[in-house]
Amino acid sequence: MSTQNTSHGRKRMYLAAGSLVGVAALVTAAAFTDFANLNLTSGSDDSGIGGNNRFNIQVVGTDDEGTPVPGSWQEAATTEGVDITLPGSDLIAPGDTLSVSIPFRNESPVLGADLTFTLQDRPGSTSDTGIAEALRYTLSVDGTALVTDVPQAAVAGIALGQLLAGEGSVLDLSVTLPDQGSDAANNTLQGQVFYVQAHLDAASTQQ
Repeated sequence: MSTQNTSHGRKRMYLAAGSLVGVAALVTAAAFTDFANLNLTSGSDDSGIGGNNRFNIQVVGTDDEGTPVPGSWQEAATTEGVDITLPGSDLIAPGDTLSVSIPFRNESPVLGADLTFTLQDRPGSTSDTGIAEALRYTLSVDGTALVTDVPQAAVAGIALGQLLAGEGSVLDLSVTLPDQGSDAANNTLQGQVFYVQAHLDAASTQQ
């Protein structure tokens, strides 16, 4: 008798548990659902994150001989750089001053640019110490003098100011080989060469 009652009791428990599972399934199937999606944009149609954040500094274009071509622009973001002619540089003698104008611009669509200028040794080239130490440099931007008759070491991280998106300026660079004070001192510079590279460095700014 006790065994039979236990069996019926277990059946009733199983039936009750099955009923609860069925009720839970019905409740789940009848639940309401909803969702929300937000597209992160800049505020204009079909925009996302980035896309208008191009940052690009350009310098005046040059022909095959390195002569500046007014009104043209080029990229020069390589370690070896591109050639730009400093007229008469191969014939420089004590007392000479040579000059070149270098237009540059911030070609970025919306970002400003904070620029500096450095005269550095040209990578991969070996210069003569005598002429490298003797040369003096004068630098101006849009007619405003920044440094005058200084050695190469003093032309490092010179602030050129800021350019808004689309703006340009002109950098004027003069190179002087001063008279060394005697014929003998001047003659020691004969045949010497200095390989120098004008380096523009730019960091983006929010306008």
